[in-house]
Amino acid sequence: ERFDLQKRNGHYYFTATLNDIPAECMLESGIPAMLVGEKYFRSCLESSGLSFEPSKGKMRLLNQLYDILFRADGELRIGNALYDGPVFILKDYSGISIPVQYLKDSATRQAVMTIDLKNNYIRIGTPKNRVYGKKYRLSSDKDLGFPIVAAKVCLHTPEGRSRLKGKLIVDFGNPSLLFLLKQHKSMAKAIKAKTIGLKDAYDKQGRLVAQGLYADTVSMFGQKFLAQSIGVTDKMKSIEHLGFLGTPFFTSPVMFDFDRGFMIL
Repeated sequence: ERFDLQKRNGHYYFTATLNDIPAECMLESGIPAMLVGEKYFRSCLESSGLSFEPSKGKMRLLNQLYDILFRADGELRIGNALYDGPVFILKDYSGISIPVQYLKDSATRQAVMTIDLKNNYIRIGTPKNRVYGKKYRLSSDKDLGFPIVAAKVCLHTPEGRSRLKGKLIVDFGNPSLLFLLKQHKSMAKAIKAKTIGLKDAYDKQGRLVAQGLYADTVSMFGQKFLAQSIGVTDKMKSIEHLGFLGTPFFTSPVMFDFDRGFMIL
């Protein structure tokens, strides 16, 4: 199954039938479940056959906290593909967000897909003419389920050269090439060595609201990216990874084989 993507406000959307009812879905990966607003729950999923259990849990997305009204776990038809994973129904949530790591080919049940954000498509299933490129180890976060790829990142900044090594969360909701976590040991080492110079951003009251760095070049996964502004934060202390890998990286076809644990370029 192939879904054509549309880009809006830094995010990617596709239209598909959800339980045989047309719906617009947002492509995601950095979330632990399919997120569905109450409106779509009533119209698409209430009669889906999934066993939804009431929940008193909460979920934070960026700066907003949502109540989780119902939870379920199971299979849903997304067009001619299959979603097999957790589903959260959120109060006051306006859409449908689908984490790609739970999508499967309905015929083979393989969790293999190709994503090309330059040509705006995602294709579920193993291509007939499969290209065997460079493989990078892919795993899943044990608690939240989002995909993680082992990375070596070389930054050339005005201050010097830094080699960072760690795991990056694949985040199709992130419009930046990279977003790095200040507390990671590779980052801490580079900051201490002054090969990375963090720039501060303040609000009108003089409060520090963000930090970032500028890189003349970013080299990773055999590719080079020029003139990159990279956000840096220390506000996600519960996350041990190096940071997040965002959508500008996926401007050529990238295959994800979640069954065998590889990202293939």
